[in-house]
Amino acid sequence: MQIVNILLIVSFCSAILADNSCIFEHPTKGIINLSSIGLRNGQPRFRDLSSPSSSYYMYSFNPCYSFTENSCYNAAVCQISSDRKHSFTLGTQGVSTWTLDSDVTPVLTYTYGENTVSITMICSTVVEDEFEILGEYTVNHYSMHLRSRCACWNGCTSPQTSTSTSRTSPTTTRSIYYDACHYHDSQYGTIDLSSIGSMTGPPIFKDVESIFPNNFVWSYNPCYKFSEDSCQNVAGCQIDKTRHISYTIGLQENAYWINMNNTQNLVPAIVYPSSSSNRRLTVQLICNPSLSSHRLQVLGETSVGKYVMELTSPCACWDGCTTPIPPRVPFRWRFWMIASAVLVVVFLLFLMMITCLFCSKPKRNHPIIVFDEKTPIIKGVVNYHQ
Repeated sequence: MQIVNILLIVSFCSAILADNSCIFEHPTKGIINLSSIGLRNGQPRFRDLSSPSSSYYMYSFNPCYSFTENSCYNAAVCQISSDRKHSFTLGTQGVSTWTLDSDVTPVLTYTYGENTVSITMICSTVVEDEFEILGEYTVNHYSMHLRSRCACWNGCTSPQTSTSTSRTSPTTTRSIYYDACHYHDSQYGTIDLSSIGSMTGPPIFKDVESIFPNNFVWSYNPCYKFSEDSCQNVAGCQIDKTRHISYTIGLQENAYWINMNNTQNLVPAIVYPSSSSNRRLTVQLICNPSLSSHRLQVLGETSVGKYVMELTSPCACWDGCTTPIPPRVPFRWRFWMIASAVLVVVFLLFLMMITCLFCSKPKRNHPIIVFDEKTPIIKGVVNYHQ
């Protein structure tokens, strides 16, 4: 009986789904789906995080999709020295396995050469996903934790599986793409922040105080980079009220969106990590279509290195501020109005020129001949009247 139990435990803990670092499907537990966490723009979702026990090395990780950072090319996990002079690929998406540990907790393992990275899934209800670096517990073996609702069994939307009904019921492919300004989901619509941010000059939200009074003010500009004090080309900046100290808290080029699946109790947000430090700005998007302007509320530093703001705007709604294509009719109307005015002016100039030509033509004086009947015609008198 003990042998049977041991065999059952071994078989249960060695459940593996190879060659798929995004999805782990268990016959009784359900599905772990990380596809909504990873970034698809070649950047790591979790960038330059260090272990509490050692800050010499930093680690970056992106679920599902490969990224490139320093000399780590097409990596899933990357190790970088604090001076950024050295970097090592610890894992790739193509070589990964899923297992269950002794507590029946899913573990995603990447292997690359002599390196092994084990990422334990920690089921959590936190709004924002967290990645924890435990460090190198033995030589070339690294341990990490991913805390997320997607780390729960069936926590995130499960993938669509092909069944026999797919032959008779056509499915529509859902498309998602985004950048620092836009998030488009073919199912829900588009969120467009491009009309809010200032393209040149100071940020649209400059030196905003937190709702909890402290010694700092914050600046934020959606979509476009700005510079203020020592914050150069940033998305967000924290500034001491004495103007002696300022910190970059987020960059436009690292932006990604979270909670965009229209799920209740989850606030959509755009996250701006800062690559030079562990600071990260999260701007929650509050939809209010009745507003005629945009309002920013700064919650401040909610935990070490994590900053939260709330942007309330009609542009935070699906299709709230999508820019329509201008109609052609007004453009053609203006064109013909201008063309008609030009033609009238040309016609008037032509008339004026013709009139001037006739007015300036010299008069011809014709001689008047008076005949005397008593004199020959040859001797006629010619009088010229001026």
